[in-house]
Amino acid sequence: MVARHAGGEAKASPLSPAEREELRVRLVSLRARAEAAVTRTQGELKGEDAQLFRDLGPTGDWAVAEAEFERDMAGAAQARDVLALVKAAEQRMHSGDYGSCEDCGAAIGYARLSASPAAIRCVACQGARERPGRGSLSR
Repeated sequence: MVARHAGGEAKASPLSPAEREELRVRLVSLRARAEAAVTRTQGELKGEDAQLFRDLGPTGDWAVAEAEFERDMAGAAQARDVLALVKAAEQRMHSGDYGSCEDCGAAIGYARLSASPAAIRCVACQGARERPGRGSLSR
């Protein structure tokens, strides 16, 4: 079902109990995968940190070793970011704010949340943030 904002644009309907439960289960699964990724990358980095200065890898090149280390650091940061987003979505679900756009307050809608369960903005507000000239891309 689609309602209309005062300005005439489409507004998504609130989530049904079944949709909300499905998304809750998906968030739990996403959290478990994100926690596993964080644990895995932390373990890999600890091992690599110690080995970085003993073994430059197959190339023997500091630049390559540094680039690989930076790539791994970025992967670890991304895993932590995903975990934080999922935990925040679970908190919003617990507090009753899940599914409401952070910018305009409209219902985000099941289709968007199904595609991105940790979404904090409706399609219209997310699109506005991603338009050229708005600065960096946001969740």
